[in-house]
Amino acid sequence: MIPAHCITRRTALAAVGTLAGPLPSLAEAATLRVAAPADVLLDYGLFLAGRDVADLRSFEGPHARRDVMELALLMREIRRQWPQSGTELVPIDSYQRAFLELRSGRISALGTTVWRMDLDAVGKDAIASPAMLQVGDFVVGLYTAAGNKKALQARDLGAIQTLSAVSNSDWSVDWSTLKALNLRQLTDVKTWRQMVLSVARGRADVLMAPFPNRADLVLEAEGVSLQPVRDVAIALQGSRHLAASRSPGGLAIAEKVFPALAALAGNGSLKRAYQECGFINPRTSRWPVLNK
Repeated sequence: MIPAHCITRRTALAAVGTLAGPLPSLAEAATLRVAAPADVLLDYGLFLAGRDVADLRSFEGPHARRDVMELALLMREIRRQWPQSGTELVPIDSYQRAFLELRSGRISALGTTVWRMDLDAVGKDAIASPAMLQVGDFVVGLYTAAGNKKALQARDLGAIQTLSAVSNSDWSVDWSTLKALNLRQLTDVKTWRQMVLSVARGRADVLMAPFPNRADLVLEAEGVSLQPVRDVAIALQGSRHLAASRSPGGLAIAEKVFPALAALAGNGSLKRAYQECGFINPRTSRWPVLNK
């Protein structure tokens, strides 16, 4: 078990290995079980850098990004609203497996947001948090290889529609958003690594990705650098939510923690957290959104 408030690079990497065996049922665990991708758990530990998550006042700083902020915010509110609880962080990298574990009750909650459309497909076995991001708030960019002049020079919908893109059809909102843009070609691949390398090697012109929190907006991934198509932004058409299972721990999170998240959304603290971690990016806030 990894105490969630003191996870480090070493413990985060070690935790990835726990996926080799079956996840225990909640009845066998003495703590809440919160799931997130392994890279998020790693950066969460680096972001905390020894700080107690219950004391967080800001989500700025090294290793801050949207999914790390969402996990930190959830963990902070668990500690504040239910201080006597213990929490174990569970690495689950597959988007689809995360829903299976949620439905089965083997995890108490998802620590990063998912699309409402996908959560609704789980049905009554999952409880959605208040919307962390409303419809149209999840604004991303198009990224291409540095040598792809055609993509880099595209500035309007007509020019974008002459390009090819790559995505994962299992990512329902991403896929439907790109389909609606009516691009020249949309290719289905199943991993982020395949997407990045497809664009880097010229097999597709662009992929969608959140703008990174850096001045040049360059996306560094899988050992390559991708450039933003400037003055072009895309709004993904869905709302984003955290989710709890109907296990005892999940029900307690829904009852004790989700109302606190609703209060943060209502008083502007949630939007400020997305700004602090760089997801709401001031460098691109004036870029035209092609599909809004």
